[in-house]
Amino acid sequence: MTRTRFPRPPAHRSPARFAALSTALFTASIAALLAMAPPPAQAQSAPSPLASFTRTLNAAISGYNREHLNGVSPEACAAACLADARKSWCVSFDYYKASQQCDLSDKRAADVGGLKTDYAGNPYDHYALIPGPGVPNPIVGPYGRRHVLVTGIDGLRGDALFCAGCATTPALSQLAAVGAFHGNVLAGGSQSTYSGPGWGTLFTGYWADQHGVTGNDASLPLRKPHVFDRIKQAYPTATIAVVGDWANITGNLKPVAADFVVANAAKNSQQATDAVKGWLSWTNPPTAIFYYLHNVDIHAASYDPYNAYYQSKIAGEDAQIQQVLDALSARPTYAQEEWLIVVVSDHGGTGSGHGGQSAGERDAALVMTNRYRNPTKPAYCQGDLTGTPLPQTDALTPHVLDFLGLVNDTAGSKHPACGSH
Repeated sequence: MTRTRFPRPPAHRSPARFAALSTALFTASIAALLAMAPPPAQAQSAPSPLASFTRTLNAAISGYNREHLNGVSPEACAAACLADARKSWCVSFDYYKASQQCDLSDKRAADVGGLKTDYAGNPYDHYALIPGPGVPNPIVGPYGRRHVLVTGIDGLRGDALFCAGCATTPALSQLAAVGAFHGNVLAGGSQSTYSGPGWGTLFTGYWADQHGVTGNDASLPLRKPHVFDRIKQAYPTATIAVVGDWANITGNLKPVAADFVVANAAKNSQQATDAVKGWLSWTNPPTAIFYYLHNVDIHAASYDPYNAYYQSKIAGEDAQIQQVLDALSARPTYAQEEWLIVVVSDHGGTGSGHGGQSAGERDAALVMTNRYRNPTKPAYCQGDLTGTPLPQTDALTPHVLDFLGLVNDTAGSKHPACGSH
């Protein structure tokens, strides 16, 4: 049998030196950030009107159209439905994807016998106004209602964070300072380092040969339960929200029972951020949120942690995350809630791409805390965990299940330093 020879890591990634440097640099960078005065408050953009709607792909109400609009985007249709002149009756709209039109309606799908989903060519998406202030989260622990906010950063190498000369990431640094960080979550190995297999593994706790998403083909269904569907199975009234610009994230890789699904424009992180800020503004926000950021997966220049273009994309997404963290911590009831905030990536990269098995492509990241601006909560997990190997099966699903007190019967296991909460 011919064995593939992987390139040896450069000197700065040798195990002994990496362990020493990563610990020292991580500690120093976090200490420096915590010593800094907080930056001046910046104006926050208003949440997207689409955050008030749940979207059903390739579906529409047959008939029952009260007002037709031409030359409009989905955001404009949502804003029109919410406008003072219509808010007394508008509860849904169907959007014509190819011709930029929409029909506003005073009926919900449940009022008319359900949605029609077999239109030739699938020309419509249906948007339904979310009623009321949201559904109360049924998961209650000793420190308040437990929620999960997962941010997925596509293409982020773990060794591109918290190191001398790397991207400046104040939001992620603050999360790591009060929580835990792993700088070399191992993607790939038994599967490619493409996004489909990676997210499938993170969402299920199984490798691709078991969860079935072996590539980026959006027609490949998950054969294992999504971790958010496991929450729904245990707590049927829990609500789940997903936002992302990649069709797989809002399609074959989304939870089957997702309550709120928003598809933002390609690489438009601000739209995704606005959707999450909208959910967090509700009296009862979703129990679990997946928030997908795509710009770090550059497919250009270099995925090297010291490449300026790659660093600029990391810094840009960090600024988006800060907006969400500000909205979360500004919730009037935040001190009485407990949010497990997880930031995780699906793969790294080398050169201008990924998919193979090089060290850079297999290197993913994990940041996790339940104590962001909530210091009275006992830490679920804390410190630099990089010294203990962490395969991708272990990175997300086992920790979410453990934090929520649910049984983990997946192929993955939580990190030994993280405890049942």
